[in-house]
Amino acid sequence: MVFFCQVFCQPIFGFVENWSKERWPNSQFVNGEHAVNFPLCGTFSVNFFRVVWRTTYVVITALIAMLFPFFNDFLGLIGSLSFWPLTVYFPIEMYIKQSNMQKFSFTWTWLKILSWVCLIVSIISAAGSIQGLAQDLKKYQPFKAQQ
Repeated sequence: MVFFCQVFCQPIFGFVENWSKERWPNSQFVNGEHAVNFPLCGTFSVNFFRVVWRTTYVVITALIAMLFPFFNDFLGLIGSLSFWPLTVYFPIEMYIKQSNMQKFSFTWTWLKILSWVCLIVSIISAAGSIQGLAQDLKKYQPFKAQQ
């Protein structure tokens, strides 16, 4: 869930917060930074709109997850589809390009092998998530207590 939130929710948070700042530029609640003193930790700057908005988003997401018993499989599918390109492929390709690494060198070869292995793991985990979703959807009956 943490990976999901960090990768997919941060752009949503940023979009809503920027839109709100443009929509209500004079609102102290939306734009104001307030100093909050935490004992033994010091003083931190807190935006109350950001706290309320992000907390509400997480609560709603948790409620949706509780309503749908197969939500975990859905998150697994999203994670498996995004793991390889975001975590492996793009960083490796950027590193190879940035370091001007020669093709077929020892490091280049092992980075490519790592990338292909992670792609295979992502494909297998996506297949497992799809299989889990299919199994859950077969026996799911909305608004009926699960036994």
